[in-house]
Amino acid sequence: MREYLLVKKVVDKWDPIDLLAMDCPPDEYDPEIRDIVKLLDRTTSADELAAGIRNVFIEWFGEDLTLEKCQLPAIEIWSKTK
Repeated sequence: MREYLLVKKVVDKWDPIDLLAMDCPPDEYDPEIRDIVKLLDRTTSADELAAGIRNVFIEWFGEDLTLEKCQLPAIEIWSKTK
């Protein structure tokens, strides 16, 4: 649960698709957050996590975020969970 809350805080602050800025519900990114939390057990670096985060948003939204856009949130999540 700790990891989930940490990832939620980072993703909600990041708001990569500006959904929260458009007043979508606060749980808008929850499915993606759960997928990102699952990545934490399978990744070995912040770079690998950034690639995984990018893939999560492509899968859920068809949103082709750049790897660079995913890098800072991945570093923040990685540094706080590892």
